[in-house]
Amino acid sequence: MIAEPIVYVSESALERLRVSAAHSHPLETGGILIGVTAGDSPWVTEVRTFDSPGRGPAQFILPRGVTQRAVRDARRADARLGYIGDWHSHPADVPASRTDLLTTRTTSLAMRRSVLLLVARHRGTTYALDMSMARGTRIVPCRMIPTGDLPLPAHQTDTTS
Repeated sequence: MIAEPIVYVSESALERLRVSAAHSHPLETGGILIGVTAGDSPWVTEVRTFDSPGRGPAQFILPRGVTQRAVRDARRADARLGYIGDWHSHPADVPASRTDLLTTRTTSLAMRRSVLLLVARHRGTTYALDMSMARGTRIVPCRMIPTGDLPLPAHQTDTTS
C-alpha cells in the first residue's frame, strides 16, 4: 500500500481559509493555493481568495486570469512561491464533487505536474478540510501537516545586530 502524500500547510493559511469560508457562508468561495516544495512535499504557505460572480450554495468558478496575477504578485514578494493548487468551500458537509476532481485532474494534466485540491466542508461551527492531489489521471487523498510560516528569503532577513 502506498502512503498518502504529505502536504505541509501553514497554520496562518489554514486560518485565512477558514475565515474566508465562514464569511462567505452559505455561499461557496474559493481561490488558489500558493507555496513551495519542501523536499518531495508541497508546502501551502498562502491562500488567495477571489470573488466569483457566479458563485452560489453549490458553485464556485475561479475567475479567468486571477491565478496568473496572484502568482505574479506573490513572486514579487518571494521568488520561491508558485501555484500549487485550488481551494473552495462547501457550505454543506460534502466532499469534493465529481466536477471538482475532474477540474483538478485536467489542470494537473495540462501543467504536467501534481496539483492540489483543498475543499473546506462546513461541519458544525467550523470547516473540515480535505486535501487531494492530482498526479496525472490519478487523484489521491493527502495527509496535511500544519506548520509555521515560510521563513523569509535570506536577502530579506535583517543581518544587522
